[in-house]
Amino acid sequence: MSPGRVSVDMFSGREPPAWALTADEAQAARELVTSLPVGTQRMPDVGLGYRGFDVAWADGAHAKVYRDVVVLSQGERTVLYQDAGRKMEQWLLSGARSHLAPELFVALESQVQSP
Repeated sequence: MSPGRVSVDMFSGREPPAWALTADEAQAARELVTSLPVGTQRMPDVGLGYRGFDVAWADGAHAKVYRDVVVLSQGERTVLYQDAGRKMEQWLLSGARSHLAPELFVALESQVQSP
């Protein structure tokens, strides 16, 4: 198993675009998440279209990243983080560029950047 994996939750009834993280990327992703302040805002119900990034680490931890909310879960423990600058989402979007087909990346980028 790779050290980490990212997928984009943006399709219904179709496999999400996904890619593996290197060990350095997986570590950087975990450090970025845990450097965020703990928040209280829950993940919004977003309906169809772009619904965020999912990050899974080899140790079983999982994060859902959508706009300014990051939910990190591992085992029974779940922590909500507030990402006011959307640094994690932007970091994941940046990483997506080299893994997604150009037209898919453009569609994702426009949805991530939309207000």
